[in-house]
Amino acid sequence: MQSRQARLGVAFLVAAIVVLVALVFINRAIDPVSDEQEAVLTEMSDLTDSAQAAQPPDAPTETIEPPQPDAPEDFPAVTSDAVRTEDRVTTPEALSFTIVEELARDTNAFTQGFEIADGRLFESTGLVGQSSIRELDPETGDVLRSTPVDDVFAEGLTIVDDTAIQITWQDQIAYRRDLETFDIIETYSYEGQGWGICHNGSQLVMSDGTSTLDFRDAETFEVQSSIDVTFRGEPIDMINELECVDGSVWANIWLSSLIIEIDPATGEVIGVLNANALTPLGLTDSGAVLNGIAFDPSDGTFLLTGKLWPTTYRVQIEPTDQ
Repeated sequence: MQSRQARLGVAFLVAAIVVLVALVFINRAIDPVSDEQEAVLTEMSDLTDSAQAAQPPDAPTETIEPPQPDAPEDFPAVTSDAVRTEDRVTTPEALSFTIVEELARDTNAFTQGFEIADGRLFESTGLVGQSSIRELDPETGDVLRSTPVDDVFAEGLTIVDDTAIQITWQDQIAYRRDLETFDIIETYSYEGQGWGICHNGSQLVMSDGTSTLDFRDAETFEVQSSIDVTFRGEPIDMINELECVDGSVWANIWLSSLIIEIDPATGEVIGVLNANALTPLGLTDSGAVLNGIAFDPSDGTFLLTGKLWPTTYRVQIEPTDQ
């Protein structure tokens, strides 16, 4: 009898622990943003809101024709080095965008990585059982080819020469793939989580969901250095999808509509873009958030999209007039 009661007691204790762990997990899933992070996000949003409010009421809002590569004088802010200027090394600047074009896209794509290379658009999608690496038509958004990534939760992607580097969320595995076949050439292991990745021409830059960016050897995947991303001295967590653009690192912040431009030498945020206006209406999935930044060097525009979004937006990003 006592043995049975002891077993029942142990079973009850185990069940209580399971319930407690589940409640903690649910609470973090519902509200993963800390008070400190919320304060920093609010401050960055205030920066963009005040800059927008300072614009003249007759500021043009209509869409424009895509800039042509042979007409750099028409778009000097975006053809040379995106929107970075010498006086923005340490002072965060509000950025704004103009929609140039809208592309339809696969609404089942849980976008994790997005990149243009030599005029071709590549995407990494996530979720276990649904992860893939694919090539899209940059003019229409159609899926040209897709290869499933089995048994892992795929995350960010970047192109290095004729290979694609694709990372995973919690599986601690990175794949180097042949760009033409998507076959795996080499596999790397790493510690921690993988969120976003980009190639700055010499190194890989990788995020892990914290405020830290790791700079890795593009051949061995070994960490060479790290920086913390800050806005006015405060760290920014949940740095997600990355895009390396002419000496800067662009990133979206998970669970927000903010895109930031980061000085990789200091980790300081030098530009803030609020892309909330692009969020499609009527999306019911809580995971359907902004998560896709692809810079197009042919015309200086960016392709922006999100997980499960029906649209990819080609936008021109510029400093907000104040």
